[in-house]
Amino acid sequence: MGFVGTVTWLTAACALGAAVFAAYLYSSLPPDVTEPRKAIIIKGLVRTRHFIEWMLEAMGFNALAITRSLSPSRVSHPNLEVKDASFDGVWVRVYKPPAQKTAKGGKMAGLLWFHGGGWIIGSIDSCDAQVGRIANQTGAVMVSVEYRLAPEHNFPIPFEDCLTATQHFLQHASEYGVDPTRIGVAGDSAGGNLAAAVALRLNKDDKKKFPPLKLQALVYPSLQAFDFQTPSYVRGRSFFVVLPSDAIIEHWIMYLNDNMSLVDTFSNNGHTAALKNSRFASYVDRHFLDESVPRSTPDEDVSIDLPEDIKDILNPYFSPLMAEDADLSGLPNTYVTVCGTDVLRDDGIMYAKRLEMAGVQVQLVRYPSGFHAIMSLASKPFYFEVGKQMEQDFATFIRDHL
Repeated sequence: MGFVGTVTWLTAACALGAAVFAAYLYSSLPPDVTEPRKAIIIKGLVRTRHFIEWMLEAMGFNALAITRSLSPSRVSHPNLEVKDASFDGVWVRVYKPPAQKTAKGGKMAGLLWFHGGGWIIGSIDSCDAQVGRIANQTGAVMVSVEYRLAPEHNFPIPFEDCLTATQHFLQHASEYGVDPTRIGVAGDSAGGNLAAAVALRLNKDDKKKFPPLKLQALVYPSLQAFDFQTPSYVRGRSFFVVLPSDAIIEHWIMYLNDNMSLVDTFSNNGHTAALKNSRFASYVDRHFLDESVPRSTPDEDVSIDLPEDIKDILNPYFSPLMAEDADLSGLPNTYVTVCGTDVLRDDGIMYAKRLEMAGVQVQLVRYPSGFHAIMSLASKPFYFEVGKQMEQDFATFIRDHL
């Protein structure tokens, strides 16, 4: 085969590969997703990144470390005072708006932000632009937390880092011009999990030692590793933009114990098959998603006996949806957002319903055409109207309730 023939063959192969890739992207794109032309670009970029990561791993490189090193640099925030600090050994970035424009009664509100990334990627740099925007929109002092990441640091270390930073801020709020009675926690995806876990811990164990949280705001949170057969998980196996079901299951396992041989077992709910009639199964009851489905009655005699290496899936600080009903009572005012095409949609709905039943003030906001991580795409040069609206709605809730 001559030079021209080789070039022709390679061109045809590339064209065929591109066509197959495009067909795959379109076939698995949720039909009801917002701005599908933009969504297909995002999906293509994400799947290409995953392919590159797979190739790097096959070549012996640490793809996760490389991905982390590509985190975007911090941006300029001319209207904010921004500085990095250590809160009892946990690194944070503090964003302080001008006090004279936002203070109520002489002090400002404060909000801790825990970034997403499946507990394995993300940093205070990766969410720097978004956190700065929220600080400007809300007038609250924002504290972005650099918690340690899995799989190098499994549960409970990321949770404990977030708890430590929150406790420090509650105790030292006045040093930042913040009213300690006007502090909340928030996060997206895995960060929403961490925010919910911190709120549970403070509500249960530390009521006398620390001022109570004013609110928790959970953006498409990941809240349970008990049932990976919920309707949104099932749909997420076939239709998704950035987060397919198998990916979040892998992230849960990396956060738990990094035993990737468990992926298929978790995906098929084999890890909780013996608990399907337990009270824990009732915490993720289908009734919370569809009231026409009768509520199940748990069997209190079911033996709760899981292998040591996965027992934390029932720990509410790992899976907030596993919290007892009594432990949900007394939680602060809660804001939950879910996206219709997101694999984690049902987690947020179930948690909001359970909180409401426990007497907690809850606002559940649904974005039917939104997809996971869309609030991160809320500003130029590339943004989605739903993501922009979601960020504005989030900021409005914080301003009005914090």
